[in-house]
Amino acid sequence: MASAASSLPPYCLGQIEYGVVPWKKGRGYAKEALRLILPEAKTLMMPFVELTTDPDNVASQRVTESNRGVLYDEFRKPVQHGSTRGLHYRIDL
Repeated sequence: MASAASSLPPYCLGQIEYGVVPWKKGRGYAKEALRLILPEAKTLMMPFVELTTDPDNVASQRVTESNRGVLYDEFRKPVQHGSTRGLHYRIDL
């Protein structure tokens, strides 16, 4: 399946990345940050954004799903990302 992410260089697994310092986790900051960035992506005429997460990162999956993210693919990450399993999510804009 061709996608906007397929045109990204191999070191980019999606269009949006985020992280929260350990002492601020669980406060909804990632969920809110993702919610706020989606309208900005839409102004760039992007039909969707793609995000990836690890299968064991349930918190990241919840953040994405709470922002209308839909799991559409399991994949093997490129070697520069450790060749581990990953999950692709898509959010239609």
